[in-house]
Amino acid sequence: MKITNLFAAALCTILLLTGTAKAQSKNNGNSLLWEVSGKGLTRPSYIFGTIHMMCPADFSITDKTKKAFDTAEELVMEVNFTDPSETAELQKAMMSPVPLSKKLSPVQFRLLDSVLTLKTGTSLKSMEQLSMTTISSFAITKTLPCTEIKSYELEFANFAKTQHKPIGALETVKQQSEYFAKAFSDQMIIDQILSFDDYKAVFTEMVDAYKKEDLKKLYAVLNDQRFGNTNESNKWMLEVRNANWAKQIPPMMKDKSCFFAVGSGHLAGKDGILQLLKDQGYTVKPILK
Repeated sequence: MKITNLFAAALCTILLLTGTAKAQSKNNGNSLLWEVSGKGLTRPSYIFGTIHMMCPADFSITDKTKKAFDTAEELVMEVNFTDPSETAELQKAMMSPVPLSKKLSPVQFRLLDSVLTLKTGTSLKSMEQLSMTTISSFAITKTLPCTEIKSYELEFANFAKTQHKPIGALETVKQQSEYFAKAFSDQMIIDQILSFDDYKAVFTEMVDAYKKEDLKKLYAVLNDQRFGNTNESNKWMLEVRNANWAKQIPPMMKDKSCFFAVGSGHLAGKDGILQLLKDQGYTVKPILK
């Protein structure tokens, strides 16, 4: 398997497991797009919840989202993968410091190899120079009923380039990789991949809820217990990152309108960025049409 064949998958899904982290509390609206105003802001900014990969048949950007994007002066994503230094860091993060045949136990390697070969047609041995995160990303892409993958982040980045808008980021690839390492052990990633068929079914439910902007259903699916998320993984993948982002967002939108595109798993709940911004005194409301 060539590294270039996996690059797009890793770009879209380097931390897709964050999407299955446990959602908390109830939601206050039925929209993927939210407006942030008040507290001295001269113009409103927008927060849009994404799914990091979808099939073209399911992918769409609504008129309300296009309007908000066109209105904003800057695009801000989790990571600015259009930055060459970040692209280089991503390529580095895709590789394992040691071959997986030496990193994993013989039992782990054989089990993971058998599942990958059966479900994806690609052996672990042919990918053993890659990181566990990349292996996970590759496996997740194979749960989709399509070979072409669409990404909201890639689409918004293309829009920004066309409209000559700057692109910012809430964190770096290196930071994301560090959070992932703290949140998920190799065995947890293996368990995720072993749940291939379950993940395939649940991902289909998640996409359906996402297309309907049904946040109640979406977060119920994200909270599916078959993926074994722990309080520790939730802490690093959601709570810590959301708290960091909630500190960075205010100065970014102070003097200009920003369009923030982040994984939808980060929006809701008492530790979600919507509530954290409300706690700071901002007015946060769903854009329904």
